[in-house]
Amino acid sequence: MAGFAAAQIRGLKGAAQLNDQLALCKGFVEDTGRWLVELETGEEKSVKNDNLLTTLHPGATLLLERGCVAHVTVGRTAVWNSMEEENRESLHADLATFGEKFEVRTELNVVEGWPQFSVVLRGHPDQILAALEELGALFGYYQMPFKSSRSRGSSGGQAADAQEAEAQEEPELVEVEGMTVSSMEKRERRGRPKVDRYGRPTG
Repeated sequence: MAGFAAAQIRGLKGAAQLNDQLALCKGFVEDTGRWLVELETGEEKSVKNDNLLTTLHPGATLLLERGCVAHVTVGRTAVWNSMEEENRESLHADLATFGEKFEVRTELNVVEGWPQFSVVLRGHPDQILAALEELGALFGYYQMPFKSSRSRGSSGGQAADAQEAEAQEEPELVEVEGMTVSSMEKRERRGRPKVDRYGRPTG
């Protein structure tokens, strides 16, 4: 899948269910004036240029081939082009080591003329998901940190917060001198630790 670029579908009216989905742009068809794109389901569509958003959030992750391929947006191509050759070689070496650790194949994907570059992972779906957990931290060493949109903990935070909120007891309404106020459980205040001017604990 290297050599292709990810984009987000938007503004479709006849197939509105595809809006906001990520897709892999596989080439521009001159005869139709549309891009041939592949969805995560493997289905291919022809989409107008105006219906594709080519600048994605770093960490935007497109999973293909039943989760065996992950196409992860890293950042702006201009940043890659401005990197020193020594740093590029170091990143390539780190990606190779990263791939060995998670038993996945890694490949940087810089498409000429595209505003962003990405990294492509190939392997077993479970290994891909595990690798996505730490991929952003690796790029963080090169001042390009991100969190994959498809990592295991990327979507559970809000759901967990919502469940925790629902688990809290409803405040009791109490009438005091003609006014109705909410009686809530006392909250423990967290004191700030005592430290000196250098941030060292003073006991």
